[in-house]
This record gives sequence, C-alpha cells and structure tokens, in this order.
Amino acid sequence: MGKKNIKTFREFGVLMVMVAIIIILSVVSPMFLKVTNLINIVRQTVEIGIMAIGMTFIIVSAEIDLSAGSIFGLTAMLAAYFYKAGVNPTLVFILAITAGAVLGGINGLFITKAKMPAFIVTLGTMQIYRSIAYSISGGQNISVFPEKAQNSWVFKMGGSIGPIPIQVIIMLVFFIIAHIIMSKTKFGFEVYATGGNKRAANLAGIGTDKIKLISFISAGALYAFASQISIAYLQSVPTTAGASREMDVIAAVILGGAALVGGRGSVIGTLIGAIIMSVVKNGMVLLSVPVFWQSGFIGVIIILAVLIDTCISQAEKNK
Repeated sequence: MGKKNIKTFREFGVLMVMVAIIIILSVVSPMFLKVTNLINIVRQTVEIGIMAIGMTFIIVSAEIDLSAGSIFGLTAMLAAYFYKAGVNPTLVFILAITAGAVLGGINGLFITKAKMPAFIVTLGTMQIYRSIAYSISGGQNISVFPEKAQNSWVFKMGGSIGPIPIQVIIMLVFFIIAHIIMSKTKFGFEVYATGGNKRAANLAGIGTDKIKLISFISAGALYAFASQISIAYLQSVPTTAGASREMDVIAAVILGGAALVGGRGSVIGTLIGAIIMSVVKNGMVLLSVPVFWQSGFIGVIIILAVLIDTCISQAEKNK
C-alpha cells in the first residue's frame, strides 16, 4: 500500500469512527439529531477546529504545544479588557491576533534557539500565560461590552447567515487554506520533511528551526483568532477561558491521524478529529455524564488514538 493510500485509509477510518459515534448517539439520545443540537455541535467544532489547524503544523513538525489553551485564554482576556474599555474593535482584534503570534513565537524561540524540549517550554508558558490572563481579569469574568463593540464586524462573526453560523464558514475557509498550504506549497513540504527526518531535512537545505518557529507563530495567531470567535458568539470571557482546551485540540489532531513523532498528519484528518471531539463532548452532556468523568473520557480517547496509531505504524514497519 503506497503512502498516499495509507493516508487515505487513515482518513477514511477516522471518518467511519465518526459516523459510528453519530449513529450510536442518535440511538441512545433522541435529542442528538435535533437541528438545534446539531448546530450547537457545529459551533463547538469551530474553536477546536481552528486551534487544531495550528496544532497540526506543530505536531507534523515533530513538536507539541501545551500552552494552546492558555494563549486562547490570555488573548481572549486581553481583547475583552480593551473591548470593555471602548477601544476600536478592529484595533483590538489586530492586537489580539498579534499577541497570539508573539506568544507562540516566544515558545518557538525557546525551542529553536535555546534548544529546549517543547514539552517543557510549553508546560511552563502554559502556566505563565494563564497567570497573566488571571491578572488582566482580576479573577472576574468580563462581559457586557459597549454597543460600539457589539455592532462591529468582529462581533458579527458570532452571528448567522440564515441557519448557517458565520463562524462555521470562517472555519471551513481556514481549513481549505491550510489544506492547500500543507499539500500544495513548499512550506507544507518542508513541515513534513522537518517532522519526518530533521537531519535529512537540514542536509537538504531546509531551515528546520525556521519552519518550527513559523509553525508556532502561526499556531499562536490561530489560537487567538479562535478566542475572538468565542467572544463574538458568547459575548463574555470567563476566567477559565481556554482551560484544558489544549487537550481537546491535541486529541483532535491525533484522532485525525497525525503522529506525535512528526512527519505525518493531514488537515482533512484534523477536521474530522475536531468534529469527533465536539460530537463526543456533546454526547456526554446529553447523556448526563458527570463533569469530572468527561475529562477522563477525553484522556481515554487520546490514549486509544495513540495506541491505534502505534499499532498501525508497527504493522507498516513489519511489512
């Protein structure tokens, strides 16, 4: 089986898992297939999906980012503070995206220049960024924004065109662009090469540190964009915004067929993985699964996804 066929097989397999979960939930919960619930699932997919695009770049390049949820929370709090203060919404939006890119860039610089492990760097910045977010909010939720902000194009991202949420359209545009970048451009090729074999990539003239740095900067900007969509829809930012979101995002990417060791993964697979995460989380709520079990169940999904991927990889090596 060729590489392209193997990739297609993985994506098809993940798609079948998603269909199976949907069928099971539609049988056990009469509420699942109701239009309002399906729209809710699609909305939930948006934030995870956009963030997962950035995480795909990072994981395919053989790194990891545990600070994704904290960057989401910090940029959300930062933007909410300035929206509340009456600052021009467009300026605040640009500031938030820039802040996300800078925070991601800080991670990337420690990893590429200081040669520190990504796990350790992002574990540390996860706590630092979260602390800054708490200090901005003063431990309080930020909501009730001025009319100037609510009437801006930024907040209109939380609306709908007919029955279709605008944020879903935005997410699909991001996925199309990301798919083209990863499958059709030189940068995409270099991301796969960097994660597949860093030494060989360096010998081929690819600046692997530059690729990783760009991946972290891009991911940070995408986390921030997701936070702005969250504000636009919820029109409120809780102090816990983005908490544990990195687990959902990493799970979506791994479920989509990406390898934690790098060099493999696809944007299409990530989209399917993000939908699975949203469906599972929604299903647990409908089935009244206790909150303290929900995070544990997500952990089980991550372990199973990695275990299945490891088994498939081992089978390929033994052929």
